[in-house]
Amino acid sequence: MHEIPHDAGLDPEPGRPPRRLWPGPRPSPTPDPDRLRPLTSRDDPAPSFAPSIEALPPGHPPVDRGGPAAPPAGGELAGGSVSGTVRLAPNLMGRQTPSGVLYVIARNHETNSVVAVRREENVRFPRAFEISAADVMVEGTPFTGPFDLTARLSRSGDAVAATGDVEGFAHGVAPGARGVSITLDTVRP
Repeated sequence: MHEIPHDAGLDPEPGRPPRRLWPGPRPSPTPDPDRLRPLTSRDDPAPSFAPSIEALPPGHPPVDRGGPAAPPAGGELAGGSVSGTVRLAPNLMGRQTPSGVLYVIARNHETNSVVAVRREENVRFPRAFEISAADVMVEGTPFTGPFDLTARLSRSGDAVAATGDVEGFAHGVAPGARGVSITLDTVRP
């Protein structure tokens, strides 16, 4: 068995108050303001860490230098939006509450990953919906399908699905589709 020397940073005497395990004075919990500097200044422009255009090799794609984000490939209108109506099944009308929140979720049909989410409060049914690239979860995610749409009436208002929430589905919906009908007819166990 290897023995650890008592000066290896461990307090060798249990039951006694702990002693300082580092040499010298204790470091200050607040940084020295004279050593701090702002990340940016109004007088000096923020430094650019992107290589200059002249330094890029021939054929290199353009470098984004800030500014507004470019729309997804083909433009936002390429994927367009999906719109339609969410209805509550007649036998579940009693589940509609004033605090309920409607979520419309677009998942990629092939990967099942969430592409976009729309949140609507104070809903009454039937309820028109539209989901588009403006509702993507991660900026820059292309709004391309086909999509599997889930509409969920959350009784608690929480985005996480819970027991008692009511859901409806539409599968294989093409981008740009109009008149999609989703009926909330499934109660989560």
